[in-house]
Amino acid sequence: MDMSNDHHHDQAAPAAGQWHAQPEACPSKKRSLVDVDAQERRQVEAVSVDNQEPQCCVATPVASGHASPRHVNGHGGDAKQGIDPQDLMLLKVIGRGTFAQQVALARHKATKSVYVVKTLDKNRLIQRKQVDHTLTEKKVLEELGGHPFIVKLFSAFQTENDLNFVLEYCQGGELFYHLQQQRHQKFDEPATRFYAAEVLSALNELHSKGVVYRDLKPENVLLDAEGHVKLADFGFAKQQMAPGQRTFSFCGSPEYLSPEMVHKQGHGIETDMWSFGCFCYELLTGSPPFQNNDNLSRLFSKIKEGRVWYPPELSASAVSLLEGLLRVNPESRLTAAQAMDHPFFKHVNWRSLLHRQMAPPIVPVCANVECTQNFDDGFTSEPVMSLELERADVTKRVRRDGCQGRVLDDFRDF
Repeated sequence: MDMSNDHHHDQAAPAAGQWHAQPEACPSKKRSLVDVDAQERRQVEAVSVDNQEPQCCVATPVASGHASPRHVNGHGGDAKQGIDPQDLMLLKVIGRGTFAQQVALARHKATKSVYVVKTLDKNRLIQRKQVDHTLTEKKVLEELGGHPFIVKLFSAFQTENDLNFVLEYCQGGELFYHLQQQRHQKFDEPATRFYAAEVLSALNELHSKGVVYRDLKPENVLLDAEGHVKLADFGFAKQQMAPGQRTFSFCGSPEYLSPEMVHKQGHGIETDMWSFGCFCYELLTGSPPFQNNDNLSRLFSKIKEGRVWYPPELSASAVSLLEGLLRVNPESRLTAAQAMDHPFFKHVNWRSLLHRQMAPPIVPVCANVECTQNFDDGFTSEPVMSLELERADVTKRVRRDGCQGRVLDDFRDF
């Protein structure tokens, strides 16, 4: 990667154990890191639609696994040519969400392969103005699902009332879960480097294809059976973003929103790199760099100011990377390609990484391919909601006489 025009690495990294502000920000009194309440953070989500006023809503947490056991070979492509819904048997609930009324583990009756079926309520998507986002999610997964660190979509179908994604099953669950299991709820730098590198590889692929992700956080990074990452939940992704192009949606999780998103002045793929900085910071310290879900106005003020506390135990290269990512001005922020070339990743062989040849820090404990022990018992103990998959009139394409005109019209391209 050509870094000839990049001067970030020539700058001395600020000393750790201090507040570091953007040039336009005033110095701030030092504070201690405080662990964010995990459940509270997972229940707040900012959601809106392109070119409309932002709204904040309370979101139920999603604990969903979307990756396959090793013997399931998924690829990108037209999801309509994939698995027939009648071939699946739903086994266990592993998550629910704001728009996903159920995320369930399923077994293919003939092959015994396991998948995840994510079910979305059509009327709720219409009411919450999420139709376009959902259709974009399907298109992105069809186009990029062959990347080793992006969840694979095997099939998509709809019933009269629901949309359904058939996805890979990630037995390891959320990276957030494993982060919470660590001593002091944080990873050391080698582990952070591994997870950050695999996520960065996925982001670089997205950005090279003109896709902005807009919802990076540990909850949306899943681990497969071997411990490699899978970027999941593309409900806020946007396609066809040319270099320098801006979009005006207000979406994502509050603590991971970029300053330009908060300012509502338009954002591009640079917003993902800010979120990537927040992601790396949380893995290294146990908390996001900006917190205050009790008062979103104060949280957004902190984000716009860009003052960041770097604990003294962080290495100079880690601090340098974070400062390059957490820059208020998106034009001066590291790109994905520049971040891959940063000294923090100097020992990463990106070719080996893409071939999944680097050993993961954590290999999830999985008794068998249908194991759900890395998921919340609160979900796995719930009864599975029947999708009536065996009804003869349930097909990958909804019957044209099966829906009211408005619903049919909205989802004709699914």
